[in-house]
Amino acid sequence: MSVLAAERILPVDPPFETVPNGSTIDVVVRCMLACCALGAAVLHFAYAPSHFAEYSLYGLFFAGVAWVQMLNAVGLIFRPNRWLLVGTALINAMVIGAWALSRTRGVWIGPHASVPEAVGFPDVLATALEGLLVIGALALLARPRLLARRFRARWFAPMAVSTAAMLVAGSAAYGSTPRFINAQTHVHAVTPFKANGSPCEQAGPPASQGQVFNPTGHSHRGPLLQQPIGLATREVLQGEQEQARAVAAKYATVADAERAGYRMSTPYVPCIGAHYTNIALAGQFDPAKPSELLYDATTPTAHIVGLSYLVYHPGGAPEGFAGPNDVWHQHTFNGGLCVNRSGVVVGAESTTPAACQALGGNKIPLTDIWMLHDWVVPGFECSWGVFAAECPELGGRIGGTAWDAPDPKRPPIPLG
Repeated sequence: MSVLAAERILPVDPPFETVPNGSTIDVVVRCMLACCALGAAVLHFAYAPSHFAEYSLYGLFFAGVAWVQMLNAVGLIFRPNRWLLVGTALINAMVIGAWALSRTRGVWIGPHASVPEAVGFPDVLATALEGLLVIGALALLARPRLLARRFRARWFAPMAVSTAAMLVAGSAAYGSTPRFINAQTHVHAVTPFKANGSPCEQAGPPASQGQVFNPTGHSHRGPLLQQPIGLATREVLQGEQEQARAVAAKYATVADAERAGYRMSTPYVPCIGAHYTNIALAGQFDPAKPSELLYDATTPTAHIVGLSYLVYHPGGAPEGFAGPNDVWHQHTFNGGLCVNRSGVVVGAESTTPAACQALGGNKIPLTDIWMLHDWVVPGFECSWGVFAAECPELGGRIGGTAWDAPDPKRPPIPLG
């Protein structure tokens, strides 16, 4: 777009410099804003598929916002006018508002309704770019004459725009890498069960939101996407899992666990079993010292089916097992879990404070508490992955064995 065309849109004062062909400030600002719009569009396009897998309206929202932001970028370069700037400010402000709502109160529709989502790098980056779009559009609307002045140096404008483009492109590309996308992509791999056909899924929705939410706050119920690892990492992981299997062999029954200081912290729950916790081991991650053991019932002779590493670790998930496939989760939504005075979970995150008190418990936020299941017990392997938050084979009756079919006369425990 020519400088004269820009001056017809935004009236100008005489330039404070006399470079005849120098770029005006508003042209540079619009080019930078176009870069921001394209960067935000790339991020929304990248995460639209995973949101479609969660809920069609989530996916439509992401795809729609992406297309609007891409067209916004084109308009800022080739068709700038007052109404475009007003639309830029309003639309991006609404997207920021939707993001803020999803991170504080939860959105009002779909599977994440009323469930606050976690904050991650990609969504913070997209929101920052949208914030710059709002501020830049308002500045162009408020001070058109000042911003229509020219720069002294010919090189400044192309250098500024190129730098902004590289920064936005690099950040958006990093935010769209598998490190972030895989964490919230639903994987519908082939399993021994048809959709909604496993005992776990027939038992109903997840007992608690946190067990199927990843660190970015998106549901990942189902098989975990396994990222490839090298030989050296595989050997380290193999050694760590050998230590974990030794623990499982040592505490084969609930009676063995209780003699070692583990105490029941949940009754039997379809998909995740009965948890027995030794809080003294929660200070750090050690493959040979899991702070929780998982059983197929709560009787003394119940069999171990898995391990769980409950770790207090401020500032993010612990390093954990070797490789990228150990996806840790938290139970911090809606004020956390409902726990009674004996340390037994009696209500899920969806339980209200009043309902929790009626159950004889209190809501515990569990801030900085991270959990990882490890389905490594021989004979009890999990088809959704060794580090899956849930195991589909582990369904059935409360207090029954892991392999009992769901009994409609004995519904799952009322953790919600």
